[in-house]
Amino acid sequence: MDAIASKESTPLSPQARLRQHRLEQAMNMLRYTDCSIVEVAVALGYGSQTAFAAAFRRLTGETPTDWRRRAR
Repeated sequence: MDAIASKESTPLSPQARLRQHRLEQAMNMLRYTDCSIVEVAVALGYGSQTAFAAAFRRLTGETPTDWRRRAR
């Protein structure tokens, strides 16, 4: 959650807040559930696993799979 915590002091636009919330939800699902990456993507409203992975990587610098391995 370092990517999120470092930005908390800066006011966020509504779109940025939504991205932050989705990222937090994704991180929780990846860390605490056995849902597949596809299931996480669908649950969070992404159109595809590819779109989810690209957004996740843009915000964290890691793929969802790599982040999950490190976080567990």
